[in-house]
Amino acid sequence: MGVIFASVIQEEIGGIYMKLRKYALTFLAGTALGLAGCGGGNSSKMDVVNRTELQEMSTLDSTLSQDTTSGNFIGQVQAGLYWEDEKNQPQPDLATELPKVSEDGLTHTIKMRQDAKWSNGDKITAHDFVYAIHRLADPKVGAAYSYLLDGFENSEEVLAGKAPVDKIGVKALDDYTIEIKLSKPLPYLNHLLAFCCFSPLNQKFVEEKGDRYGTSSDNSIASGPFQVTDWDGTGLKFKLKKNPNFYNADKVKLNEINVQVIKENATAANLFENGEVDNALLRGEVVKQYKGNPSLQYRPQASTYYIQMNHEHPALKNKDFRQAIAHAINNEELANKIKADGSTAISTFIPRDFIFNPETGADFVDDVNIPSAYDVNKAKEKWEKAKAELGKSEISVKLLCSDDEGSKKVGEYIQGQIQNTLSGVHVDLVTLPGKNRIAKVNNKDYDMALSGWSADYADASNFFDLFKTGNAYNRSNYSNAQYDALLKKASIQDAENPAARWQDFLQAQKLFTEDVPAVVLYQAKDAELRNPRVKGIVYRSGGVDFDYRSAYIDKDAK
Repeated sequence: MGVIFASVIQEEIGGIYMKLRKYALTFLAGTALGLAGCGGGNSSKMDVVNRTELQEMSTLDSTLSQDTTSGNFIGQVQAGLYWEDEKNQPQPDLATELPKVSEDGLTHTIKMRQDAKWSNGDKITAHDFVYAIHRLADPKVGAAYSYLLDGFENSEEVLAGKAPVDKIGVKALDDYTIEIKLSKPLPYLNHLLAFCCFSPLNQKFVEEKGDRYGTSSDNSIASGPFQVTDWDGTGLKFKLKKNPNFYNADKVKLNEINVQVIKENATAANLFENGEVDNALLRGEVVKQYKGNPSLQYRPQASTYYIQMNHEHPALKNKDFRQAIAHAINNEELANKIKADGSTAISTFIPRDFIFNPETGADFVDDVNIPSAYDVNKAKEKWEKAKAELGKSEISVKLLCSDDEGSKKVGEYIQGQIQNTLSGVHVDLVTLPGKNRIAKVNNKDYDMALSGWSADYADASNFFDLFKTGNAYNRSNYSNAQYDALLKKASIQDAENPAARWQDFLQAQKLFTEDVPAVVLYQAKDAELRNPRVKGIVYRSGGVDFDYRSAYIDKDAK
């Protein structure tokens, strides 16, 4: 399986399994090359798309959503003030135009369209947006994304529970005009306003449902092009149906999207070949077998995958031990042979093709120039130092990962790399459904976890803030005063000096690399079989990954 197993017996079993699997996949890929472009043939006549996902959805509550799958589908059912195009550029959605900004950059005034309605027929107004911000800011709600309000007037006091939520810098000037007051310029504000947790909320509906809001399709309401049906909160199948009350419903061509979660690559590929689904997300060996198939498409992502570490674990508090783990993992091999889906090894927490030097245009990854951490000799050297400091020759840690096929392979590979390089370190691999994995990390009930972060908006702060002391998303218990100071300088002192701010972030990355709050593994690239008859889907590298509002079935395509 490309994984270093703990025993000879396991290696032999893995080899037998791999031979059988390779035979099956070779047959499947051969069929694929013969039937290229034939997937999804059964549903196109009805303007229905059949979509597969690798992970289950955990919530439809835009305030509390944290995982990518939930965020992607909330993005189909909730309209925001702005909507990002394929280049992640904000375009008016519920707003009629981009904000009017005061000379000091601190007051943003937004006009909303007056013909927008919720799926239940209620009008969508500026008050719905204000309520969404208040709920996001409310410490009692406990939204992980509340930190994105940093920079809104009075946000520090409100988020700390020292001021009521209605003191945060947003208000409705009338039913269709919003005013946002900032305490500092936010150059990425329009991107934030396109992100799902900033979507308006129907206060009456949300408060009527209480804790049940967003836990099932019956406890949800839509403002966007689709609405979710047939989801009980845990099921692996649900539907998106066209929302007839969407303000732009006449331009939405699809009537229905049937979604099912399929965690096994070969199963998804087989369903695609049989014309039962219109896409199949692939990982590892299956991707290799589809090389040359015109239905296979690659999509770069502004996302970084890494080993998240709980710094409350006695051994993981030790920097030398963290460095030993970083040096032990060959992330080039991991990306190229285990992932094998176009993902690339990376040494920076900031992904490539995401942000660029404001003066030279250079990519952040090239500008900071961090070499690969993989070095077996350094790993062993750091492990020896850690053992002396910890007074132990053996360490046990649990590595948490999702239970889909691709995640388990990555987990097994990392388990083998660490155990075979650092003699005396035992890694126990724990696999759980994505929803349960997220819950454990949120509760800080883990040692190490395979995690990923996809860009919400195009700024380095969207990544680096995850490890800032006190950040709601800092589930690693990591704290470094020097790191915090650099981020604060970029946020306040250098907020309107792009060149100085760029240098702050370069220094933050170098400190990140040295202190190892997490072990960076790879930048993701999705490999996906796509039915060529389904056209007009908007794909993005950040924020909501895909958007079906402009999708349609080309019945003449082959």
